[in-house]
Amino acid sequence: MMRRIPILQRSLEPILWFAGLLLIWEVLVRALHVPVYVLPAPSQFLSRLFEDYQRLGYHALVTTRLIIYGFVAGAIPGVVLGYLIAKFRLAEQVLYPLVVFIQGLPKITLAPLMLVWFGFADFPKILLTALITFFPILVDSVTGFKSIDPRQYYLSRSVGASWWQTFRLFELPSAAPSIFSGFKITVVIAVTVVIVVEWMNSQNGLGYLVLRGMDDSDTSLIFAVLVVGSMIGVLLSWGMELAERTLLPWRRR
Repeated sequence: MMRRIPILQRSLEPILWFAGLLLIWEVLVRALHVPVYVLPAPSQFLSRLFEDYQRLGYHALVTTRLIIYGFVAGAIPGVVLGYLIAKFRLAEQVLYPLVVFIQGLPKITLAPLMLVWFGFADFPKILLTALITFFPILVDSVTGFKSIDPRQYYLSRSVGASWWQTFRLFELPSAAPSIFSGFKITVVIAVTVVIVVEWMNSQNGLGYLVLRGMDDSDTSLIFAVLVVGSMIGVLLSWGMELAERTLLPWRRR
């Protein structure tokens, strides 16, 4: 019970600060008579969460699905290629410069080109999200696999472990903290990427709602979408942290 109180205090403090900022925002907008199409008061766009919950909920689910698909599509090859680069010098010399070159390309600008190639399907959104989330996960995976204590390999060989046993019991658990660190950062990036891509090329999703709000000068809807997008990012980040604590019990504090 005594341990729960500090946790509650740490959670309550940022909530109170955020509530205070919203209150100041509300008072200033009302006092200065700022037009709603310029800057809505928090009460105006927060009320949209309840008034348009069905519409926002539907498009939020569409966006969340694309975020998860794009994240997984970028995470799996990122971890696999990170392992190869960390383990094999030839892969590091040949593949890593190529990956860095591809990472330097302005991938968001590929969205119009993908619109021409694939139309308004989900595939280009998933592909673009995977391309952007791939590199951070790759870098953290390389760091994790390269940080393995060489003495673990001596132990693995001394007990006659196979490659799969060495990977499953020694390499992956040692690299997992760095990999999950990349996961937690990248899953939030994926939220922004999907919404931006939907804004450029979509007929549904939160990005589509932002575009509709711009066309109608409905800034309260735009801010409501921003709130929903932030909530998705927070929930996915919490989910990733929960997965880390579940799969890596030795990391618990």
